[in-house]
This record gives sequence, C-alpha cells and structure tokens, in this order.
Amino acid sequence: MNVTNEGYPKEVLGELNKLRERAELTDVVLEVEGRSFPCHRAVLASCSPYFRTMFTSGYAEVKLESIRIKDVSEVAMATILDYAYTGCLQTEPDQVQTVMSAARLLQVDFVYNKASKYMKDKLDMSNCVEMLMYADMLGDLTLQEASRRFIASRINQMSLQPSFLQLSLAQLQPLLNRDDLISRSEDSIVQVALRWIKFDQEERVQHLPALCRCFRHSFISADQLVELESKCPSTDCKLVYSDSTTQRLGQTGTEMQIFLRENTPNVDFHCHTPCYDPSTGMSYTMNLPLTRDGFSVAVTPDDELYLAGCAYDRDASKSEHDFFQYNHLLNSWESRCGMITRKTSCVLVYLNGYLYAIGGDDMYQTAERYDPSCDEWTSIAPMPSPISSESELCAVTLDDSIYIISNEGCYSFSTIENRWRKTKDMNEPPNMPQAVTYKGCIYSMDRSDLCYIEKYNPTNDTWECLGEYMPPEYDDAILMLYEGSLYLLVIHSKGAFCGFYVRPRWSAVKKYDLFQYQEETKSWQKPESTGMIATPITQFLDVNANTVCVVAKMIKTCLDRPESNKHLEVPSSEEDNDSDE
Repeated sequence: MNVTNEGYPKEVLGELNKLRERAELTDVVLEVEGRSFPCHRAVLASCSPYFRTMFTSGYAEVKLESIRIKDVSEVAMATILDYAYTGCLQTEPDQVQTVMSAARLLQVDFVYNKASKYMKDKLDMSNCVEMLMYADMLGDLTLQEASRRFIASRINQMSLQPSFLQLSLAQLQPLLNRDDLISRSEDSIVQVALRWIKFDQEERVQHLPALCRCFRHSFISADQLVELESKCPSTDCKLVYSDSTTQRLGQTGTEMQIFLRENTPNVDFHCHTPCYDPSTGMSYTMNLPLTRDGFSVAVTPDDELYLAGCAYDRDASKSEHDFFQYNHLLNSWESRCGMITRKTSCVLVYLNGYLYAIGGDDMYQTAERYDPSCDEWTSIAPMPSPISSESELCAVTLDDSIYIISNEGCYSFSTIENRWRKTKDMNEPPNMPQAVTYKGCIYSMDRSDLCYIEKYNPTNDTWECLGEYMPPEYDDAILMLYEGSLYLLVIHSKGAFCGFYVRPRWSAVKKYDLFQYQEETKSWQKPESTGMIATPITQFLDVNANTVCVVAKMIKTCLDRPESNKHLEVPSSEEDNDSDE
C-alpha cells in the first residue's frame, strides 16, 4: 500500500504552531526588543539558512537557551515567525519595509521576495526615490531597476522632490544615462542635473564634468551649452558630452487622437481606449485606470494627461480615487491627491500651470485648482449660479480665462482676477455641448442635435451661427483640431431614425463624413483626402455614453498594439454608397 495524507503537512505545522503558542517543547527563546519568542530550533532552521547555520555550525548559540537578535524589530520578527509556523504572510502596509529588511537578514526568501514585489507594485512619486536608496543599500537589483524606471517616467517632476536632491552622484548618473527618460528635451534633463548641483553648490559643482558625460550633445540647445560652459568649475576643465545620437524616449512622441468613453458600472468593462495616429493610419491602445462615470480629461502643453471623475472597480463599487495622471512610460494611470469636494462628475481643464475642476458636486457649483508641482488642490470662487446635475457642461480655455457652456447658461472665470462673470448664452442652448478653441474664438455644437455650429467671439461677447448644417441621420459627431485646422467628424450608420440623432446597434454599418472649417467663407467643406485625418475607431463614438477626443503626443513603443486593425476600419460616405442601395 502507498497512500499519502495530503493534509498531513498542514496539520503538523498547525500543531507545531499551537505548541509554540503554549511554549511547549520549545528549545530556544529569541529576544527581540525586549520581547521573548519561544521557538523550536528545527522549525527556524527549516525556513531560514541564517538559523540553520547558527544552530549547526558550532557557534556559541548552539548551546544558548536564549538568543538576542539585533537589527530586527519586534513586529518584523513576529511576522516572520508566524510565516515560519503557518506558511501565511500577513503584515500591515506600513510594516512591509521593516519585514523586508528582517527577511533579508534572516534569509527567509519567500517573505523577502513577496515584500519586494509589494514595494515595486506600490511605487509612487512620494516613495520611489527613497525606495531606490533602500534597494541600493540592500543590493536588490530588481527593486533598483523598478525604482529607476519609475523615476525615469517622471524625471522632471521627481527632480523637484526634496528626496531627489539627496541622491548621491553614483545614484544620479545611471538615471541620467537612461534612454527611457520621459522628458521632452535634452535641455530639461540638463536642468535636472543643474538643480541637483545647486542644492549643494560648493560640494557638487566638481561633479559637473562627470554629469556632462550623461548629456547627449546632439540634442542640447546652443543656449544650454553656453550655460553649462559658464558653470564649469575650472578654466582648465573641458566639458565632454555623450556622443549618443539616440533620442530619449520622451522625445519620440507622436501626435495622436485619444478617444475616451464614459462607462457606468452596468456596462461592459473597458480597460483600454484607442489612440489613433493620423499620420500613419495606425491604431494603438492606452490602458485605463477603471471604468469611469462622469469623467473629464485634460492635456497639458507637455502632453501630461489627467483624468478626473467618479471611478468604479470591476465589482461596481466606487473607488476611493477620483483623480489620476497618466504615466507614458508605464502605460498606466496613477492616483493623485483627491479633490476637496467629492465629485460624481466635473469638467477638467488646464491653464497656465494649473488644472481646474469645475462642477460635479451636489450643487454643481464648486470649483477647485490643482497644482501639479505639489500635488495639492485648493478651492477657488464657486460658479455664480448652480447648474443642475441633469445639465451637461463643457469647458474650454482661451487666453487667461475658462469658459463654461451649458443649456442653463454660459460663464467665464478669469484666473488672473479669480472671479466669474456671466457671458452671452448660445443662440440655441445645447443639451450635449462640445467645444474647442480655434484662432482666438470658441466653436461649440450640440452633439444631440447637430443642426448648427456656433462661434463665440470673446472680444464682443457674441455667438454667431456658422451656417445651417442639416446632416442626414447620424450617430454622433465631434469637433477636432488637427495640424492647425478645425474639423467636424460625423458618424453615420444604418439604424433607427430619431430626429437627427441615431443610436444604432453595434452591428450597424458605420461610415463617416469629415468636414474642414473654411474661415474665409465660414463654411464646412469636405477635404480632398480624409483617410488619414478621420479616425477609423468610430465605434467609440456611437454608444449612448459621453465620448471625448483629446490630442496629445504619445509614445508608440509604450502603447499596446491591437492584433489586427481590421475591426476598427470604417468606410467613408463615398466608399459606402454601394452598400446603401
């Protein structure tokens, strides 16, 4: 007979743990920070080479009944002993690093590896520099690389953190040598190094020649080179730069159209969204944080993307995070400081170094300002009149002001004067407003009733209808800016006709019309070529949910590629004429 009791190992461990708890048959006591831990040498030696060597190699501890363990905290020892006797690892988030250090010393590999992975998964702007220093001290190459990669993804922002200035030269140089630094120019990378030097000018200026070898000469501006030469610590010293002709990853961005669709907990979960490159006709996908409801997206001049609104997890429970920033290198969204007022939806815009979140609260009236440099929200003057939650808002920026458009009225907020004022309402109040700024004016339309497009002139506070546009039955429409021109993309389909607004089934045949605005004649005309401008990802515009299109420079190699783009292609109106017959 050959029979195995599968539960026997667990039973034995369970009984040994009960013996430990009652201090029965224990043969050693570990003294840690004044607390005594009765243990069994055999159990300790079985999970830790540190203890196996201590108890089997003729050391004095072999005969000692009580052994003092240094450089390990009481909590960490209790956690590791619980693991040794149960196989289960449990610890509070703020104790993970302490447990990790103890596991490294005691050579408990499973605990160390799990703690290290946890730390890698929890890297953020507040801890990644300290984690790099910690990993460097431990010699943990995997955690080192994870920390460096995270810092590389936010090198400009990270260099403003006080902890970054504490890096040693040996820790800074590998960072500045990386190809995957997300920085829009080599000059910005030079400024990162100069900021580090300035923190301790007298001591660190001698390291300028060593740091210059990290800077790629081909991409440094003439003015920046002059500044570097002026800071040379000695006239006898010659600054030598890197001759690498490889651009940093952050300098390889391509302007793309990004379509983000609002979801609710009761619809399909979408963990990614399409990014379309009009210059090549290629499609990519960007990961998303969670399903979203009432979201808003803003893009900064440096192509940083922020998302605000109410987020849901897969179980349809509300997330604790309502504000995210996109990480280009990691193709992921990272939570940032939550807004002061909890919002189910809001409009988010960027202007002059700050982000503004307006509306979305119970009264649809509050407004807040976010400072990316310190990850902090502050309240600003509320809107002069509340807008009901049933009304959709859109917001655009022009000069130093933010303009709010809704079917209950239009307003502007001066960021210079920190005050609101009532502006002229649109001639036809929009139920689903969408607007863009173009050549000093605002162009707005109602996506639910595309009979007209209006132009707002802030100089004389007037709205002007740009001719009557009466489309055939359509699914959705969106105003887009591309290469300095204004376009209107209209999505059609074979579906039930409901006024001018059609909500087709997914199986409906879709086609599009693209119109380019002609400023001289104030009219919309079809351009000669539309294939590379009009996105083929039109299914994201034909669902009964809000969809926004933003334009930003994205890094192709960091995005995902669909296995096939065939399912994303859609014929133009001309190409689809035959199928309509």
